[in-house]
Amino acid sequence: MIVRPIEGGLEVLAPAKLNLFLEILGKRPDGYHDLESLMVTVDLYDTLTLVDDPSGEVTLRCDDPSLPTGPDNLVIKAAQRLKESSGTTRGVAITLNKAIPAQAGLAGGSSDAASTLIGLDRLWDLQSSPETLDQIAASVGSDVAFFRQGPVAVCRGRGEIVEPWPIFEPLHFVLVCPPVGVSTAAVYRNVVLPETPRGVGEVLEALELGDLTKLGRSLFNRLQPVAERLEPSLGAVEAALAGLVGPLLNGSLMSGSGSAYFGLASDRDAAVEAARRLATLGLGRVRVVTCDP
Repeated sequence: MIVRPIEGGLEVLAPAKLNLFLEILGKRPDGYHDLESLMVTVDLYDTLTLVDDPSGEVTLRCDDPSLPTGPDNLVIKAAQRLKESSGTTRGVAITLNKAIPAQAGLAGGSSDAASTLIGLDRLWDLQSSPETLDQIAASVGSDVAFFRQGPVAVCRGRGEIVEPWPIFEPLHFVLVCPPVGVSTAAVYRNVVLPETPRGVGEVLEALELGDLTKLGRSLFNRLQPVAERLEPSLGAVEAALAGLVGPLLNGSLMSGSGSAYFGLASDRDAAVEAARRLATLGLGRVRVVTCDP
């Protein structure tokens, strides 16, 4: 997450995330699922501008007319809950420019909410404790807390229990965002719980060793087959990426509940070549993204 001053306020870049591992452990009494996931941030960003509003109002404008800008938006929820928690009387005018597609498994809304918390804490000079910010983040949404502690972390519970994890070299990916989205709620409704959940240990070991071949073989997402059954057109994206595993990629996977897919490359040149080949197939938006230490 990048925060920089602008005239009258701050600009915050909110990164997308990829799930390199995602297992569903069980159903919770509150209706959510317990999960274990390895998540990384990448350099695909939404942009938020936060300008102090002495009237005390909290407002949001967005360049995507399909997104609500009222109290149901996670950005507004984050801002209001930070304001209530701190007792401040200050307000903010927020402008959100979207680059992260919705219903893609990239958690753009959660990242926007986390960026709002971090930016407003600085803009309003609240100096909130990390514990306070994490509590507010968890109350806003399952993935919000991760973005405060990225770029790499193991997330458990419903996503709010975050264990930062070190990496020592950049990770390079080719990212494909199909024109169709997938409903997260529908995917979770249709997932079948495993009798023996897979553990995240093999992925973490590969990451710690810097063994990209092993990391590519260890990529796993319990939700991917479910999303592909709900939206069969995604099979073409999966097949195209799978066809590049070996020549250019170490592995490929759907992120979260979809619909975006990524391929893990050994270096940036391989990711660029994979992107060039995929861009000719008409599968959706294709770009190279990186997770930096």
